[in-house]
Amino acid sequence: MLEERLSQLEAENLKLKEQLDRQENKKKNRRKLGWNFLKRSSGMILGAQLKKSIEKFLDEIAEQQRVSRETLSDLLSSIIIRLTRVGFLLILTAVLPSVLLIFQTYYLGKQNTLITGQSEMFKQQNKRLDQQTYLQEADRRGQTLLIMDNMLKEINTDVSRSSANAIDDATAGRLISLSKMLKPYKYLENDSLIARVTSPERGYLLVSLLETGINLNTSTRSRSNGRLIERLDFTYAELRNLSLKGADLIQIDLAHADLRNSSFNGTDFEKANLQNAWLHETNLTYTSFKEANLEQAILQNAILDYANLQNANLSSADLRNVSLLKTKLLDADLTNARVNETFERDATQQLNKDQSEWLFSNFEVVEIDDDHYQLLPIDN
Repeated sequence: MLEERLSQLEAENLKLKEQLDRQENKKKNRRKLGWNFLKRSSGMILGAQLKKSIEKFLDEIAEQQRVSRETLSDLLSSIIIRLTRVGFLLILTAVLPSVLLIFQTYYLGKQNTLITGQSEMFKQQNKRLDQQTYLQEADRRGQTLLIMDNMLKEINTDVSRSSANAIDDATAGRLISLSKMLKPYKYLENDSLIARVTSPERGYLLVSLLETGINLNTSTRSRSNGRLIERLDFTYAELRNLSLKGADLIQIDLAHADLRNSSFNGTDFEKANLQNAWLHETNLTYTSFKEANLEQAILQNAILDYANLQNANLSSADLRNVSLLKTKLLDADLTNARVNETFERDATQQLNKDQSEWLFSNFEVVEIDDDHYQLLPIDN
């Protein structure tokens, strides 16, 4: 019984030893693996030269309990070299994204420049297409000059035969149709399209009719009876840089017409429509605009000396730097007309006393915003 118990204890003891041996072997294997990994990783991290220097340093301590000067200097040199390399890599790692960002910004800037240039090219292309369209229209209008010249020959013949300088109804009808057919358009001037549409042909037609001596105030017999000058279409007519003195243009419609830098000395525009017309630097001395519509007309730098503007509509007109010497303004509508800051002083010096008193008892110069002055009615 005792022997069996001893045998059993010996067997259990062997099992326990085997378990302890297995556990010890596992620990050794784990240590070995950890050490091998540490050796390999330390070689990668520290570098081969620094690793050798450390091993030599540790070996000398273990064997000799001291370290030679050569080993120590070799270890320090290896440490400095390794730190320098790591620092360089860190600097390179920090600088490289910044360099890449600079290059990216540079190429993005070039790309934006190219896109901007492309947009400008598209704008130029669209501008040229617009010019081409208007030039085609101008060319088509130019073909009507031949029809106009033939018409003027007929008119000249009729006027020479008539004691009243009149034309027959058939010719008048064709003339009215022709004036409506000569529609406004834009054309190139100094390699750019003019600012707004105009009709040089209508201006040419009006001047030519006046040169023939035709009586534009004669009546025409047709479905729509009326004076010839009322039925002809001269809106948007171009009458720039010409001299037209003493003409009878009563009730003519010259809305949106371009009359810049011209002279209409003594011309009668009574009850005429000159709404939104261009009259920059135009000589209008002794001109009559009695009861005429000059709403939004641009009269900047115009000469209105001795002109008659009684009962005329000058609302929202541009009257900056106009000359008003002895001009008649009684009962004219000057509401919102644009003027200079010194308009009251200048007008008082130029107008007759009664005209000046009437003007500034009904209107006052008001500053709307910076360097923008208008005439506003005074509540009486």
